[in-house]
Amino acid sequence: MTSIPTAAGLARSRSPLQGRWLALSLALVLVLLVLAGCGPKSVFGLTSDDNNADALGKALAGRKLPAAPKPANALGKPLVLAVASGTPKKLIAWDAEAGAALWTVDADVQSRVAVAGELVVAREGKQVVVRNVRDGKQRGSISVGGDLVGATTDGDQVYVTWQSQGSTKPVWTLAAYGPDGSERWRNDAPGALGAPSAQGGLVFSPFLKQWLSVLDARTGAQLTRVRGIDEEIAFVRITSDAAWFGSKAGIFRLDVKAASGTRGGSTYGTTTLPKQLASATYDRDAFDPVQSGYTAFDRKRILWRATATGDGFDFNGDAVAVHFFRFVFGMSRAGELLWAYSHPRVELVASEHAGAVVVAIGADGSLVALDPATGATRASSKVAAGGQILGATFDCDGWSPSGSGEPPATVQALVAIARDRDARFDEVKQLAVATLAKLEGPDVAKDLLGIVQDGRTPAKLRESVIELLVARKDPAGLPALLAALEPRYDFITGSEPVAVAVVARAIGSLADRGLSEADRAQAVKVLAAQADDPATPSGDRLELVRAMIAVGQGAERAQLRTQLVLERADPGFARDGKLIEAIAGALAAGDPEDRETLRYVATDARSLPAVADAARAALATP
Repeated sequence: MTSIPTAAGLARSRSPLQGRWLALSLALVLVLLVLAGCGPKSVFGLTSDDNNADALGKALAGRKLPAAPKPANALGKPLVLAVASGTPKKLIAWDAEAGAALWTVDADVQSRVAVAGELVVAREGKQVVVRNVRDGKQRGSISVGGDLVGATTDGDQVYVTWQSQGSTKPVWTLAAYGPDGSERWRNDAPGALGAPSAQGGLVFSPFLKQWLSVLDARTGAQLTRVRGIDEEIAFVRITSDAAWFGSKAGIFRLDVKAASGTRGGSTYGTTTLPKQLASATYDRDAFDPVQSGYTAFDRKRILWRATATGDGFDFNGDAVAVHFFRFVFGMSRAGELLWAYSHPRVELVASEHAGAVVVAIGADGSLVALDPATGATRASSKVAAGGQILGATFDCDGWSPSGSGEPPATVQALVAIARDRDARFDEVKQLAVATLAKLEGPDVAKDLLGIVQDGRTPAKLRESVIELLVARKDPAGLPALLAALEPRYDFITGSEPVAVAVVARAIGSLADRGLSEADRAQAVKVLAAQADDPATPSGDRLELVRAMIAVGQGAERAQLRTQLVLERADPGFARDGKLIEAIAGALAAGDPEDRETLRYVATDARSLPAVADAARAALATP
C-alpha cells in the first residue's frame, strides 16, 4: 500500500529552509480544510429551523421601534422622494408638510428610492448610490454584481440584493454595506431572493416565495425563518410601527403568531374587492426585477394600514383605499364603495397609506393627501420637477395635515370616471356606473342619462347603463326622465330627443313605486306628446305607449282612445301590430267607454283590417 508522506518526512528530503517552508504550507492547508469543514452553513438553505415561535419572538423583541408612528428619515419631516424625467433625470426631496423642496439633484435613478436615518439610497446608472438626506450629496456608491432585485436602508447600513450567473447556475446575493460603500457582510443563496427590507436591527429577506428569513443586521446571520404553509410570501412591507408580509391573497402581521405559517394561526387579514379592481395588489412583488423600479404596477394598488398590536387583524377604519390610475376609491372591507376621488387631468403615478392620510402624486407633480375615511383633501402642493414625475417613495408615516377639506363629490367623481375616454378604464367605468345606479336622487338619473345620450359612450358601457337606469326605479329621477323627453325632432335645427325608448322604459319601471296622482298625470302628458310626434320612430312610440300604460293606471286611456280613433285608417299605424295590440289591450281592460271605443273601431268601415282585427281580438279576451 502506498504510504502518504508526512510534513516532517517531506521536510527531511529537502534542504532545511525548503523543508521548513513546505511544512508550514501544508500545516496552513490542513487548518483551512478543518475550518472549511467546521464553518457556518449557508444562511439560505432548503432546510432550517422554520416556524420557531420562541426564536421569532426573541428576534422581534430586539427590534428598535419608535414610540409612535413617524417618518424614518433623521429630519423627522414627511418626505416625498420623487424622480422626474429629463436629461439628466432629477431626484427631488420634497417636504410634504412645508410644500417645498429640500433639495434637487441630477441623478440617473433606475430603481426605487429608499430612505431612513441620514441616508437616501437608489440605483443610479450601474451603481447603488448613497446620498445624504439633508442635502442630497453623495456619500458612497456600491457596484452591483448582477441584476438588481432591490435595495434598502435602515439608516445605518445599505442592503442590496441582486442576481448573477454562477459557474453552473444563477446565484442570488444579499449584502450589507456601510454608507461609504464598504462591504460589511454578504450571503449567497441557491434560489431566488426577494427585495430586502430592514427595520430596527433586523433584515427581512423573502426566499423562493416560501420563506421569510429574519437576519441580524450587524452580522447577516439568520436569527429565524418563517415558512409559508397556506400562501406564498411575495412581499414584505415595513411601517414605522410594524412589519407585514404576504401575497396577492392577503396580509400577515409579522408577530410571534406568524410562526404558525398558516392563515388561521396567524394575525392575518384580507379584503373583498369588486371584480373591476381585482388586479390591484397589496404591495409590489419583491421577486420581480421589473418592480425594483417604478412601473405601472404602482398605479394599481390597494392602500392599507392595519392595527399593529392586539389579537386580531383590523384594517384602520375597517376600510382600504384602492389607487387605480387617476382614481382613488375608498372601499369597506366587504367591498362596498365609501367614496371616490378623481384626480384632475393626469394619472397618479405613486401612492401610499401613511396612517392618517393617503398620499399620492400625479405625473405633473400634483401632490395630494386624502382622508382615508372620507376622501377629503387634507393637503396639496405642486412638486416643481421640470419634467414628468416617473415615480416616488413616500416617507410620511404619522403625518397628519391640519387641513380638513370637503369630501369629494362621489357622484361627480363616478360620472367623471364613467365618461373618461381612456379605454384602459373600461372595467372601472362599469364599476362606476353600477355604483352610481345604487344612489338616489334626480341628479343621478340625469347623469346616467347623460352617459346613455353621449354618442362617444362605448356600446358595452351604454348597454350596462341602460339596464341599470331601468332597474334602479328611483322616483326622484322622474323629473330628469321627463325632461329628457321634452326636446322635439326639428330637421331645421337638427335637434332631436335622444334615447327615447330607454327613457320610456325607465319611466315605465316606476309604475309600482308609489307615484302621486299628479306625477302620473304629468308623466302621461309628456309621454303622449312624444308619442304623438309624427317624427317619433315606431319602436320608440311603442315603448312610450307601454310606459303610459304602466304609470298611468287608467289616466292614460283617454289619450289612447284618441290615438286609436284618429289613426285607425292610417296605413303606417296599421303596420305596427305590437303598438295596436298594446293600445287595444289597455282599452279592453278599461271602463265601458273604453270598450265602446274598441267596438266602434272594430265595426267602422274606415278602420283598416289590421286595426279592426286587433280591436275585435281585444274585446274577445276574457
